[in-house]
Amino acid sequence: MAPRSKKTKTSRKYAKGTVSQKWGFFRRMLAAAVQCGLIPGNPAAELSPNGGRRARRAASPLGERKTMTQQERTHLLAVLTAQWMNEALWVVVLFALMALAGLRFGEARALQRPDLELDHQHPTRGRAPRIHVQRTERSGNLGRPKHGRKRYVTVVPLLEQLLRAYEATLTGGSVWLFPGQLPRKGGKVRANYERGGHPLEMGWCVSESWARSQWHEVLAAAQLGRKLSPKALRHAFCTIALSQGQSLKWVSREMGHRDVLVTQQVYGRWAQPWGLGMLAAWLATQRLPERSFYGEPAADAILAQHGVSRMPQRSGASNHRTPFAA
Repeated sequence: MAPRSKKTKTSRKYAKGTVSQKWGFFRRMLAAAVQCGLIPGNPAAELSPNGGRRARRAASPLGERKTMTQQERTHLLAVLTAQWMNEALWVVVLFALMALAGLRFGEARALQRPDLELDHQHPTRGRAPRIHVQRTERSGNLGRPKHGRKRYVTVVPLLEQLLRAYEATLTGGSVWLFPGQLPRKGGKVRANYERGGHPLEMGWCVSESWARSQWHEVLAAAQLGRKLSPKALRHAFCTIALSQGQSLKWVSREMGHRDVLVTQQVYGRWAQPWGLGMLAAWLATQRLPERSFYGEPAADAILAQHGVSRMPQRSGASNHRTPFAA
C-alpha cells in the first residue's frame, strides 16, 4: 500500500474570509507606500484576490421591517431632540446625519470639522450647504469610504441648524467632529490604530461601541416596537426620498453606492415613476367614484354626486357598452 501523501501548508486552500483579509491588508500596505512616496502607484488597487474572475452577485432587496416610515423617523428625531438635546447634543447630530443625509455609521463618526461646508456657494443655484464624506472608521482602521469613493452630500435646513448649534459647543483643538477617547491599550482597535500611523496628538473619533450603546437607549425611548440597527436610519433616508419622488440617480449619488443598479436592486420597491408624486396629490383632491356603478338603477344619481353625467346612447350602439363623460 502506497503511503498517503501529506499535504503541506502551501497546498492548503484558505477560507474566503482569510483570503479577503490578507488581500485587504496587502492592498492597504501598498496604498500607504503610495502616500509615503515610496512607489508611484498601487498595482493592486483594481485587482481582486482571484484575478477579477469573481461574479458580481445581485444585492438582496431590503425588507420593510429593516427601515422606517416617515412618521417613525419624525418620531425618532423628536425623541432625540427632546431627551438628548441638552445632555448629549452629539448623539442628536450623529444620528441626524444618518437619518437626514444618508451617511454610513462609520462615515458619520469619522467626520472632521473641515468636512462641513455649510457656507458653500453653488455656481448656479447659489447657497448650497454640503458635507464632504472622505473617510470611514471601523475597528481602529481609518480609510476611504466604501468602494473608495469620496462624495458630497446635501444638507437640509434642519440638519444645518443642528450642525451649527453643535459647532458652537465644540471646544479645544480636536479635529474630529465627534471626538472620543483613544482606544484602550492591548486591544484590537488600539493595535489597528497604531498600525495606521496616526499620531496620539490627533486623538480619535467616538468609538463604535459607545455610539451603539447610545443608539440602544434612543431606540428604547422611541418604542418603535421592533429592534433596529443604526443602519435603519440610512435605509430610512433612501426609502423616504424614493417614496417622495426623488430619482434613483440622485439617491444613489447621495448614498455613495457603486452604481444605480445597486440602488435599484435594494430599494426598487420604493422607487416612484417620474411625476407620480404630483399625480397622486392631484388625485387626492378629486371626488372620483371608488367602484363601477354600471347597470345599477341609481347609477345616474350616484354619478351626479361626483359631478359625472352619463352620455346619451347613440342609435345602433350595443347596450353592453355605455360610454360615460365628465
